[in-house]
Amino acid sequence: MGPRRDTSLQLIFLMATGLSQVIWAKNLPMTHPEPSMHLCLQGSKNLLEAVSNTLQKARQKLELYSCSLEEIDYEDITEVRTNTVRDCLPPELTKNASCLVSRKTPCIKNCCLKGIYEDLETYKAEFNVIKETLAKDPTRQISLDQNMLAAIDEMMQALNFNSENVPLASSPKEPDFYKTKVKLCILLHAFRIRAVTINRMMNYLTASS
Repeated sequence: MGPRRDTSLQLIFLMATGLSQVIWAKNLPMTHPEPSMHLCLQGSKNLLEAVSNTLQKARQKLELYSCSLEEIDYEDITEVRTNTVRDCLPPELTKNASCLVSRKTPCIKNCCLKGIYEDLETYKAEFNVIKETLAKDPTRQISLDQNMLAAIDEMMQALNFNSENVPLASSPKEPDFYKTKVKLCILLHAFRIRAVTINRMMNYLTASS
């Protein structure tokens, strides 16, 4: 067998090997880098500060709209989609069936972070609708704080998840500005409570990681 034929056979072998590796790589499940817990912790602190400031401003500007915690009817807009409190319980207290069987902390952590991401996604969709509606209000009494929306985006980027079920939220055809402002108060109070929970869980997960 001559040198040229040896070279040709080697080239064919390398090409076939490379092709098989490409096919094998494509069949591997897609993964994403594990979130940095320190970034998530800082993001949760920024989120809590931002929503607290936004709520304080809203209570000042909407003092005639029953915007105090004692006057509103609490609403959890995430309950039909996620249960962050349940998903974020420590392994010894978890009610998550799949994680209960495995008893593995990484499973609890993953469920918790995914639940937090979906919570943020749900609130973000609702706040964007309110933002669009308030932009049409001729009185310009209040607008949604961009710092809070930016803090939500920052936290979602730190969590580094992709949601398969993006919540649907649409602006009303005939906006009722009074109801929108009342709803803003309700959502801000609920979101602040959730932000406190998120911040506590980030402290717990960061300390145990």
